[in-house]
Amino acid sequence: DLLFIHFYNQYIMSITSAIIFMGSLIFLAHLCNNLFEYTKIPTVLILIIIGILIGPILSLATPENFGSLGSVFTTITLIVILFESGTGLRLSSLKASIGSATIVTIVNFIVSATVVTLLLMLTTQFDWRSALYLGFAIGGTSSAVVIPMVRQLHLGEKSQTILFLESALSDVLCLILSLAILSSFESDAVSFSSIGLSILLSLTLALLFGAALGLIWSYIQQALFGNLSNFMFTSFALAFILYGVCDLIGLNGGIAVLSFGIILGNLEYYSENKIIKKIFRQYQVGLKTNERNFFSEIGFILQTYFFVYVGMSLKFGNIRLLAIGAIITAAIFALRHFINRWLISKNTPKFDKRIVGIMTPKGLVAAVLASIPLQMGLPFGEEIQDIAYAVVFFSIVLCSIMVIIEKNKQKREEKEEEEEETEIINTDENTDDVEYETVIMHPTQEEEEKE
Repeated sequence: DLLFIHFYNQYIMSITSAIIFMGSLIFLAHLCNNLFEYTKIPTVLILIIIGILIGPILSLATPENFGSLGSVFTTITLIVILFESGTGLRLSSLKASIGSATIVTIVNFIVSATVVTLLLMLTTQFDWRSALYLGFAIGGTSSAVVIPMVRQLHLGEKSQTILFLESALSDVLCLILSLAILSSFESDAVSFSSIGLSILLSLTLALLFGAALGLIWSYIQQALFGNLSNFMFTSFALAFILYGVCDLIGLNGGIAVLSFGIILGNLEYYSENKIIKKIFRQYQVGLKTNERNFFSEIGFILQTYFFVYVGMSLKFGNIRLLAIGAIITAAIFALRHFINRWLISKNTPKFDKRIVGIMTPKGLVAAVLASIPLQMGLPFGEEIQDIAYAVVFFSIVLCSIMVIIEKNKQKREEKEEEEEETEIINTDENTDDVEYETVIMHPTQEEEEKE
């Protein structure tokens, strides 16, 4: 009995500790978000460091403790982030940004993948396919990291939309191209024409599928659940189903969920459109304010736990592979900064332009793809995973540090501009006084001469 009581007390204590820790994380994340303007430290970085302390350093918990629930949780987080960010995107800004976002995505992806492949060929014993696979796997940006970080920076609507779309589109490129290279290990051939066709079909069909479901669900939602107060989670549930179905039939679930969210979030702005009026008739169109707030809060909670989980998942074993990961990260950031000076419009604000140039953190997709070769027993599988994890870690840390630097730089620039404006105003006032004195004194001087 005493032994049972001892183990029972330990069990209760562990549950209590976990509950306290989970509540503390949410509280800390909200606090960091509100203090970002003063500290300039992105919440993402703080949460990842907490995860590193819990996992690799103190070994209090590991991803293995969660088993298959870990991968399920990361997928759920990605779905929620994409859906919630879709509801916040305006179609007007989407139209204005889609061309720029596509160019930015393709150019940065190709350059990143090429540089990573060449560096791996020079610094490791990888064959060209293994090097190219890792290049494709880490060539994009992470939606789960980019979206929360960008929201804290209050960028212009167009710049924000470009970064959101780039993270979603680059996920498609990473997945399709990496899996195509993976299949070539078995067939010893890579068909680039079929890869291009797969990308086009996956994007187009996923967009149409998500948009169609968004219109249908909006009608059903207003017709059946319009007067209910506890139906808000049904939209999330449908987003999960959409993602799963798209994955099963070979489409990109992330793009479909993003498209689904965009339709739900934009219908209210087109309520006067003749077609929308005819479809919805007397029903209210669009999301309510409480729904948007609910989606935002759920996304925030999941992001908080996700970044701690990412920190726990990072591995720091082989110093040489860590160094290669650091070199790759530095090269990607340097090239992106240089390239985006020419890609981004000259009319874009300086701060927005610099942020777009540094926003290339890696995340969930890169980590998942990097683990596949090891699971399949392919050559260099362990090295691929270790380098990818290192790039994920270093890219998030470097991006966070650069954000702090840019925020401080923006603050100095704003202060200098205010001082310049004050000087100009003072100068104008002094000039007006001088002119006034000249006008008043001149007639007096003439009168004195006449006298």
